Amino acid sequence: MKFSVLLSCVLLLGPAGAGAAPALEPGRAEALRAVWREGISGGFVPGGVMLVLHRGEPVFREAFGRPDLARPAALSVDTPFRIASVTKPFTATLLAILVAEGRLQWDDPVDRHLPEFRGVRVDGGAPARRPPLVRELLSHTAGFAGQQARGEERWRFQTDGTLADAVRDLARAGLSAEPGSRYAYSGLGYMVAGRVAEVAGEAEFAGSLARRLLLPIGAGEAGFLAEQSAGRRARLPVFYEWKDGVLSPAAAAGRDEPPLAFPNPGGGLVATVDEVAALLLLHRNRGRAGGRVIVPDALIADLHTVQPGTARDGYGLGFNVVRPGSDGRGARLRHNGASGTLAVLDLDRDYIVVALT
Repeated sequence: MKFSVLLSCVLLLGPAGAGAAPALEPGRAEALRAVWREGISGGFVPGGVMLVLHRGEPVFREAFGRPDLARPAALSVDTPFRIASVTKPFTATLLAILVAEGRLQWDDPVDRHLPEFRGVRVDGGAPARRPPLVRELLSHTAGFAGQQARGEERWRFQTDGTLADAVRDLARAGLSAEPGSRYAYSGLGYMVAGRVAEVAGEAEFAGSLARRLLLPIGAGEAGFLAEQSAGRRARLPVFYEWKDGVLSPAAAAGRDEPPLAFPNPGGGLVATVDEVAALLLLHRNRGRAGGRVIVPDALIADLHTVQPGTARDGYGLGFNVVRPGSDGRGARLRHNGASGTLAVLDLDRDYIVVALT
């Protein structure tokens, strides 16, 4: 799925006028609708939901198309979606909470929490000069193989056990580069980060995420597929693949269900646009939700800051930093998901955009 349609939607947003009431500029809402109609009629997406907030208030919240092209029923604005890599900002925020609790630090070596990474090898050879750091797990600089290498036999891991089983396999497989030496986007570091969260937080990953983050921000129904109610599971849209201009159900290729038996910290969450927006609102409000501090602002700033070794790609901790601000913090943050999802936090213009397909 290409993101040209969704990115076009975001670029249509006008500047936020000082002192004006939360709103879209005149004509913007219809322009957004037109882009979605074109995307659906052109066969780029079967449908989707888009939410825009300005100054923390919703100014556009609409559904388009159908959850199943074989049926006439329309998508609704509260449809849950597999949000894929938009999961990563949630995981990074959970680790920030654990840092605030004093259970870990960004610069902790991973083997402080996971002994299986002691003496981890690089490319099947000598041990790494040092173990990866927690912050490197979240910034894709820990030395794990990039996403395109996931299909190679040497990087395979157990998928039908627990997260702990999979991470032990990753430790045995080793790294593809010295920690901190290069940026390689991959979900593997996030799996290890999720396991660090389990050990440091003394709780299974999905439960810790729900208790420490999802419930406090008002997104308690979001969660991993196995934890979703039967009703929410039944409302999940059919997962489609776009190839050569044609949409076809991914089930035909055996990709309809996530292949992991455990919650995937790098890409397994199921959520609605409002639940994704709840996380972005937490970041917009500098770590506050429901009248209390969930994450200290200093740690929110860490998540929004470009990390060493990612300068060209501009990745922080759980976010792409599209545009840094004058204070070094990200002024515009984003994350895409391979299932056709997008989350944008524009702090300069005070917009939040969530688009799920």
